[in-house]
Amino acid sequence: MLLKASNSVDRVASFIIFSMAILWVTVGYFVAPVLFSELPSKLAGEVAGQLFYFSSLLLLVTLIMVLGVYIGIEQSLRSIRSLVAALFFVCLLHFWIAPWMAEIKEAYPLGLEKTSVDWELFSTLHGVYQLFFLAVIVLLLFWSLKKRP
Repeated sequence: MLLKASNSVDRVASFIIFSMAILWVTVGYFVAPVLFSELPSKLAGEVAGQLFYFSSLLLLVTLIMVLGVYIGIEQSLRSIRSLVAALFFVCLLHFWIAPWMAEIKEAYPLGLEKTSVDWELFSTLHGVYQLFFLAVIVLLLFWSLKKRP
């Protein structure tokens, strides 16, 4: 009976985590490019920033809840290590890199230009953000599609 309940938890958790991965793919690889192609760069960046902020907040809450359930049913750390890594990366993005990027953008009320003093730092942070963003998606997909014993 316990194994059957564990399988149900796995199926529900996998669906939820897969849904979060799809949300991040949608925001990062479909919505953001459309925003930048259709809106002025500064406005597109502001809207995309809000979408990334709220989607990462939703993912943080979801990961904490799913990890709490798995810890509550005494699953091994091995079975949730991809989720723990994803949570770590989301925390880095949400609490460190994104605020740093926002602070840089605030110094340029008319918009950050390639000729701006902080452009190189901002573009480096943006590249790091993109790498961690993709890593989170891969970790979520890996975990949600993996068969657990």
